[in-house]
Amino acid sequence: MPGNRVHVSRERKERIVALADRHKTGEIAKICQVSPRTVLRVLKLWRTRGDVVRTPLHSGRPLQLGDLDLAYLEGCIERTPGVYLYELRAQLKNTRGMDVAETTIVRALERHGITYKSIIQEEQTAQ
Repeated sequence: MPGNRVHVSRERKERIVALADRHKTGEIAKICQVSPRTVLRVLKLWRTRGDVVRTPLHSGRPLQLGDLDLAYLEGCIERTPGVYLYELRAQLKNTRGMDVAETTIVRALERHGITYKSIIQEEQTAQ
């Protein structure tokens, strides 16, 4: 029954893995006070992922702009540092076929460390 699972701490799972080379599944279950199925599940997770805890690769909604789109935007900003958001949006739509909101562009650039302030500072140091 899927609703009967109980949380098993990371420490206990690591103990299960440590005991696996010296003991059988049933013995490990008795020592760690878990079911034999839990022991098997933890060991399988250890073998497949190299960790005893499942962590999601990505959480939340997928990003609209990929790495190539961001590289393109960074190139546009390097060529013309004073470019406006609506111009970036139009260039992105015309060349990459990506129709996104200006807010999406701002947030994506901020995630990569590019802000309006950093662009202004680069312009001033270039002069």
